[in-house]
Amino acid sequence: MRVISGTCRGRQLRGPRGLGLRPTGDRLKETLFDILAPRLAQSVFVDGFAGTGAIGIEALSRGAREVVFIDSSREGIALLRQNLGICGLAEGFRVMQQDIFPALRSLGRLGFRADLIFLDPPYDWGPYRDLLDTLCSSSLVGPASLAILEHHRRAAIPESGPGYRCVRRVRQGDQCLSFYAALDGPSGSPPLRAAHEDL
Repeated sequence: MRVISGTCRGRQLRGPRGLGLRPTGDRLKETLFDILAPRLAQSVFVDGFAGTGAIGIEALSRGAREVVFIDSSREGIALLRQNLGICGLAEGFRVMQQDIFPALRSLGRLGFRADLIFLDPPYDWGPYRDLLDTLCSSSLVGPASLAILEHHRRAAIPESGPGYRCVRRVRQGDQCLSFYAALDGPSGSPPLRAAHEDL
């Protein structure tokens, strides 16, 4: 597991080793960041279910202004902090050791707004609609924000909900990335070529 591009390119990150984490694979991560590239510079990025921190660290490496890492596991947070140290990252981020729902609500109460929100719950996780409803009804999501959900291809993922819609879905094997935007958001960003793609 490594940082693919940017200022931390090539740094080898520590893996989970029995912590029950499932890091995003390098191929899917590269696809994700190829899609997000036009939006990353100086963005505010949320890495939900952060685990090793690999996604948020990649975002920082590629020019995000701030990353918020959220994970409920004490062991996962310790691993995340190790990986930040490996990459020499000492600023530009905050770490929240909380369950995802109270963490999102807490950020919302602070009036925090994110440009990009990446959510990678365990594949046997269930309340996807509740998660998206909570996120998209908060101040975290603005008209130009984009939320990305990583999930198994057979997961029951909503196409739309109150104030949001799925604008793109990318599949690699059994792994999928679903991209959600606000209903009143701009129709042309990021480069959303097709609603569903197999790569």
